[in-house]
Amino acid sequence: MPGVHSRAVLFALLGVIFLERAAAAQAESSEGYVVKVDGDDVIVDIAGKKGAAEGDVLELWRPLKLKHPVSGRIVVDRFSIGRLVLKEVRSELALARADGDLEQPPLAGDVVVLHGKIAQSTPEQAPRRPERARASHASASTRMDEAELAVTKLFEALRGADVVTRIRAYEGFVHAHPSSRFSPTLHEEALALRRLLELGSERTRPELVSFAAPESAASGMSLSVALEARDAAGAVLHTRRPGEVAYRTTPMQPLGPGYFGVTLPAERMQHPELEYFVELTGASGAARSVVAGAGHPNQIEIERVPLPLPPLAHESVVSVLTDYADWNRLRGNDVVWQTEGYFGVRFADVGLRAGRTGFGVYRGVGGSLDELDREGKSARRVGLTYGYLEGEYGFTPSASLIARGVIGLDDSGVAGGAQLHVRIGSDRSTNLLLGGEMLGGIGARLITQLELSSWQRVPILFRTEVTNQPAGTRADEDDVRPDEPHAALQDTSLLRGEVGARAIAQVGYRLWPELTIAARGSYQGRTINHAGPGFGGAVTYSW
Repeated sequence: MPGVHSRAVLFALLGVIFLERAAAAQAESSEGYVVKVDGDDVIVDIAGKKGAAEGDVLELWRPLKLKHPVSGRIVVDRFSIGRLVLKEVRSELALARADGDLEQPPLAGDVVVLHGKIAQSTPEQAPRRPERARASHASASTRMDEAELAVTKLFEALRGADVVTRIRAYEGFVHAHPSSRFSPTLHEEALALRRLLELGSERTRPELVSFAAPESAASGMSLSVALEARDAAGAVLHTRRPGEVAYRTTPMQPLGPGYFGVTLPAERMQHPELEYFVELTGASGAARSVVAGAGHPNQIEIERVPLPLPPLAHESVVSVLTDYADWNRLRGNDVVWQTEGYFGVRFADVGLRAGRTGFGVYRGVGGSLDELDREGKSARRVGLTYGYLEGEYGFTPSASLIARGVIGLDDSGVAGGAQLHVRIGSDRSTNLLLGGEMLGGIGARLITQLELSSWQRVPILFRTEVTNQPAGTRADEDDVRPDEPHAALQDTSLLRGEVGARAIAQVGYRLWPELTIAARGSYQGRTINHAGPGFGGAVTYSW
């Protein structure tokens, strides 16, 4: 049968090539092993029967057998550790010693190689096989036709070639020589080799062992992703942000046998999400998706992270103010002296703008105009020592409400009061204050105050008051205290004092950015004939 004859000729050619290659390899070198190591003496099995002689130099190789960390296949190799010199040669064994320094001490099982020697065989074996091979090759050469010569050249060219190269060469020969009697056989061999490759790739197909899919992450923070795989040569993570058309490919780095990982940089982690899928690559380089896919990726929800705020640096202030006002031409019967100090903290422009707490001492004498000026009665003493708590709430940076609660002690016991103001403008710049005050046992006043900040180092304040203090209420006969030491009750003014007006001007000077001192002057009166001057001052420190 033609097919059987072609296959026989093909394998005969393969046999001839193999015999020639074996003979050439035998002529080129001989290999053996270290049998025993005794001190500096190394006993090897390359001896007289293999053509060795005293003085020959052997290459010494350390065999290596390990499991590949990626593919899992067993890898066999060797590396050179030095040379040996034969000292004593017998028929089966020889004694050698190191030729110079060795990379590592020799061990039993190390490989030794003798180059350029032809092994000595027995008379019945040595000449027969090479001569037969050469005779067969010569006889074959004389009988080869063109097709046989072409196949012979093909196999000569494929010595040491890998499987893929052989498949391509076989298929190329079939395509170039479709009518050759060897083409069907080579075509079958190519198909068989392809099936062998496919079978091998199926056996080493990379598989995913474990993977914890991240569901959420923090915006602007890097994310580490890792997985465990089997029979994988590598892993690749593909990511895509909203608005990106193509995926960005990031190779995952080996973390150990079967483990791969990668850290996505912070700039990739942006709100609202990140799409991804993962591929594994096998030893052949082919990739397959094992986590989601390009058409249906997984999503990582990326949450915004609040930015850290700087530590709060609230403005604080301490201030002390004293104010003296004479209402009746320095006669001493209608006088107010008030001293007040406070500590305050400023928070923000809008919302709770500031909080203040302080104390005050209010002392005065007064009475009604008729009893003081016409009847000549003694003025009565009025006093209140108090503390207060005040808060300012900003509706906008230029509009706020100020409320104050007051509680203290007067001559008759516990007394209280309140203030309420509206500020138009910012407290840090020029602003207008409108409001009023009510103090138990002392009276009430309406206040208008303009603060000018046109000059940074010279703050200026203008203030007007409409008030009936200090004798703003009728006195109780049981508790009244005359201003004059020997005045009787019937000689003391008990009626409520009349309403008057005050005009105050205050000019400050900023010694340092934190420290400001101010002086004030005033004029107040209840009538054209019942009026007088006033003065005062203030010290303010802020930080």
